[in-house]
Amino acid sequence: MRVKVRLISLLRDAVDGRREVEVEVGGNPVTLGVVVERLYELYPRLRRLVESLRERGINVVFLVNGAPAGSGTTIEEGDVVTLLPPASGG
Repeated sequence: MRVKVRLISLLRDAVDGRREVEVEVGGNPVTLGVVVERLYELYPRLRRLVESLRERGINVVFLVNGAPAGSGTTIEEGDVVTLLPPASGG
């Protein structure tokens, strides 16, 4: 199954500036964790960036079809995964 992944803001830098990528994943069921792991295999810079943020206490939010999701969330054909970095400002 091919899954669309959208990357917001600074996370784009880790995937050559692209706003959206597609990853091919297999398995039954396909979970968000599987999609993210495949994404990290394809884009190791993204893994390093997310881990670096996490080490500083900053967590990236993962969304499936616009709703917050965890690694066990089942992904269906046509779903869109979004990686949303933390935002600040006032």
